[in-house]
Amino acid sequence: MTQHSLFSQISSCVLCILCTFVAYAKEADDTAEKLFREGFVLYQQQSSARSLEKFKSAAELGHIEAAYYAGNIIRQDYTYITKESEHFYRQAAEGGDVYAMLRLGQNDSVCGILRDCAYDQDAWVDKALNTALPRAEAGDSEAMMELFSVYWQSGEKSEAFAWTKKAATHGNAFAQYWLAVGLLGEREMGFYWTKAGRREDILRWLRASAEHGYPKAMLKLALELRTLGEYQEAQHWVEEMGKTDYYDAILESGTAIMLGPNIATLYGERSDYGFAEARPVKGAALLLALHRQTNKDDPLEMIEDYQAYLTPEMMADAEALSKELLVDTPILHYLPKFGI
Repeated sequence: MTQHSLFSQISSCVLCILCTFVAYAKEADDTAEKLFREGFVLYQQQSSARSLEKFKSAAELGHIEAAYYAGNIIRQDYTYITKESEHFYRQAAEGGDVYAMLRLGQNDSVCGILRDCAYDQDAWVDKALNTALPRAEAGDSEAMMELFSVYWQSGEKSEAFAWTKKAATHGNAFAQYWLAVGLLGEREMGFYWTKAGRREDILRWLRASAEHGYPKAMLKLALELRTLGEYQEAQHWVEEMGKTDYYDAILESGTAIMLGPNIATLYGERSDYGFAEARPVKGAALLLALHRQTNKDDPLEMIEDYQAYLTPEMMADAEALSKELLVDTPILHYLPKFGI
């Protein structure tokens, strides 16, 4: 055998081994991503115990965000960081997850009763800042929202506000919602000469978020518009809410559509969206589909409250229509990644 032939055989073997390794790595990555997605849906359905196993399995295959969620669920169970949750947070943080870095950098309710932290908390906060800042400055709106959490945790509220506004301006739907509800609304940040001016900005950012398809913004916007008596626009968002995958929005939409003007009789004038007529079949169908997808009692309780207005024929039609609604739609609660 010539030296050239031997070299060719060795090269072929090495190439074959590399190809096998790459294929195995891709399969592992695909499996990890599938497990993470399954876990994420379960987590958003408030099934933490079932999602934890998915997240752990994905983390073992190297999935960074799954490791963060695994650590977070364990921390929530104990209300402080245990050695196990620290293990997952550290894996995520070392993989570049800014929120995991911030968890390791928190000074309150962490490290157990003895505060036995075997790491430099301030160093993790610095790393979170240094990881997010270059990406945010390059225009990454997700990184801008990471900076909101970095600065808010560090007590620099004005910087947190500024980065949220930048993210909102860059079209980040969650940032738009959070700017409206959390910062301009609940915390009343930013200067305004009048309450009307603040309210105008809150509605502007809620509209932007809702138009980007964020269902929590749709619900909040509909409620705000209802309070202001702007019924036509409020009704539009009630209709749109029923097409989302957000539990609270679908529940509100189905109830409002089913009851129409009768909602004021059952729940008071302030609950009225100004609908000219009730649409009991469509509304009840949406509520029945929501119950089917979640097995929660609230949708059925809404129907029971309206039972006096529902004929057997209406319910039969609603049952039939419900089979066409929310099919293959996982119903979620839109829990924040870092807020709880």
